Amino acid sequence: MKNKCKKNSSVMTAMCCAIMLVCNVDAYAQKSSSVNPVKTSILPNVGWRDVKSDMEKPFDVNDPNWPQLDTNVRVNDLISVCPNSFCVVSNFGRKPNRGMMTFVLEVKLQKGSSLLFNADKNVRLTLDGATYKALPSSKMNLIPGKSLKGEVNIPIRKSLKGRRTATLLIQVGDDLHRFELAGSGGGRTQELALVPYNPTWMASEKKKNENLETRQRVEEVKKAVKKAEDVTKDIKDDLKEMLATAIALLRANNQLTENTKVDVNAEVMPEVRKDGAVEYNMKVRYDVQVVSDYVKKMNISQATEDWPAGKYRLKDSQAALQTAGIIKTTVESKLEEYIVPGTKVTVKIIGGTDAAPFRNAVAYDGSFGEIKDAECFVNGAYSYVSVNKEKGISSNEQLAYLRTLDIKDFMMAHVGPFRAADMRYEHFAEIAKEVGAQYRRVAVEITIHNAFQKKYPEIASYQENVYDRKSDVDINIPVAQVKSNAVAVIIGNTDYQVATGKQGTTKVGPVKYAVNDAKTMRDYLIKMLGVEENNILFKANADKKDFDDIFGVDGQEGKLAQMVAATGAKEVYFFYSGHGYPFMGQPYLLGVRSNPKSCKEQATSLQSIYKVLGALPVDKVNVITDACFSGQEITMEASATEFVRRPKPDKLAKFVILSAAKEDQYANWYKDKKHGLFSYVLFKAMQNKAQSDLNGDGTLTFDELYKYLSDEQATGVPYLVKELEGEQVHQNPVLQVSARAKDTFIKY
Repeated sequence: MKNKCKKNSSVMTAMCCAIMLVCNVDAYAQKSSSVNPVKTSILPNVGWRDVKSDMEKPFDVNDPNWPQLDTNVRVNDLISVCPNSFCVVSNFGRKPNRGMMTFVLEVKLQKGSSLLFNADKNVRLTLDGATYKALPSSKMNLIPGKSLKGEVNIPIRKSLKGRRTATLLIQVGDDLHRFELAGSGGGRTQELALVPYNPTWMASEKKKNENLETRQRVEEVKKAVKKAEDVTKDIKDDLKEMLATAIALLRANNQLTENTKVDVNAEVMPEVRKDGAVEYNMKVRYDVQVVSDYVKKMNISQATEDWPAGKYRLKDSQAALQTAGIIKTTVESKLEEYIVPGTKVTVKIIGGTDAAPFRNAVAYDGSFGEIKDAECFVNGAYSYVSVNKEKGISSNEQLAYLRTLDIKDFMMAHVGPFRAADMRYEHFAEIAKEVGAQYRRVAVEITIHNAFQKKYPEIASYQENVYDRKSDVDINIPVAQVKSNAVAVIIGNTDYQVATGKQGTTKVGPVKYAVNDAKTMRDYLIKMLGVEENNILFKANADKKDFDDIFGVDGQEGKLAQMVAATGAKEVYFFYSGHGYPFMGQPYLLGVRSNPKSCKEQATSLQSIYKVLGALPVDKVNVITDACFSGQEITMEASATEFVRRPKPDKLAKFVILSAAKEDQYANWYKDKKHGLFSYVLFKAMQNKAQSDLNGDGTLTFDELYKYLSDEQATGVPYLVKELEGEQVHQNPVLQVSARAKDTFIKY
């Protein structure tokens, strides 16, 4: 069944109708409704009412998420909304002795000029291919802001029985209102979308215009980003050519051997600032690698151009020294135009060491003064490093950190554009698990923030706050009168910043709305599931160290186990929204500073989390992940990637596991709502018991929740993703559950 508002300049063949009353629309109380929906509406502008209400709500005919249902047209009013008018039909019935189909019609002209309305010219009914006219009414003047209301009589002896359907058409000026009627037992039913009576037109039109304007601006930004990517590719090609020339010269002068390779890469990367705005940056990375198989095999320190064991000054590594010179040359010749005075520039310096143990402390010459609690990311985890002359160097973390300091000093002193920029330096220590000179290396990553705002102002002009939570699922969260003996871990990772490691870089973009997903999930756990706020371990933008602190590492008990012991909780919730990645056949959750190519050192195995959860002395474990796992590159537009291998947690009987998508599908975003699409539908199910509580018993089970999430006709992720992204896009949530399908998720 379809309902369309369309313009038609021809005079319609009338069906009989009698308008019996002229009245002001303000005489009628507004009505709304809340009834359990059963199927999808394909009539986006038709609704119904059955409960009086004084509250007026704006209605957007383009909103695909408005609740939908079938209704009995004998007892409920049907409303059709078109650009300039609306119609209400009610009290449907038949008068068999007179051969009449009857109903009450109310018409209101919302916009435009006054027009004449006559039943036999403006209303008709089609049934079984025939058109039926109405008894004529007198011509009546329809004035904007006023209503006409009266009884309609259609001379027809047929009735709607079985699968027979009829179409009721009402012409109001250029608006054509269409109602599809179908028989269902003894009643009359209509497939509908729920709308309020007397909708607010200007709000709907304004939102429609705003949506169109937003889409246009997004398209402009996409085009500008594409231009920026093309420019950056040209810069990368130029940098590689310059690098090849510089290295050839160094080798010709015996300053660098064939053992050492230096590579450069440049790309456009979006990042999320602390204020939630997305900026598009240029990232340029320089990698140095000593590749001599002979050196690797023999492990001869003297033969390498990397740092000798225990050394850390720039002059001690020919490879690092020459790389610093190459950085100076390329920045000053190719990147200077993007680094105008005041430009924010972040330089990440990665110093590497092998795993050789320290038998004795190595002397520290005090070149960089006494170092106390200096910030450093050790294998991707946030940490502190201290070094002084008295104690010397006794760990690879200290040695790797020191190897980054001379490079920083060189760039501060010798790279001209950096002197006028707003500079920030970050230090990373990469500690290999193997022993060998080839691991004593260096990499430098330069990020020029908002690099393209001067050339492509469209990029900077589109300001989106990804942390803004104002959608329908973020407000009016029901409050259930329950208390739960449960604890929860909630992690949302939006701001993926770093892609470093001894294996090179992988493009990692932000998961724009993951923090929103996490914050809203926390609200629902507290308000609807009765979890105490103090019993929730919440982390936005978690790194590897945060995962380790929560779940434990190397046999050490984490905060979660400690909380379970302290509270005596018998149920655990784990919610995660962010990037995942497969490594060596296992899925990993990426911290915001994790390099996917270094998952074992920098990310957290999902299987290890399951083991921790399974070992807890609790009866129930509920895991919900708006993330999937793929071998594909994690791009700026993927909220997560594909689920390659679905792990089986230990002690599965405890678990219910809900995942965002099937193995070969993407987990999409719902940009208008600023949530992951799966998370949005999850919250909608929790919020609207009229739709999700299928048997109406006041309890939402996991089985009912999954049916709602996976529904393809009205409410679920598969339905919504097609509405938003088109028929070719598929996303189907997955439920892993033991005997707990009938367990209660929410008690309303």
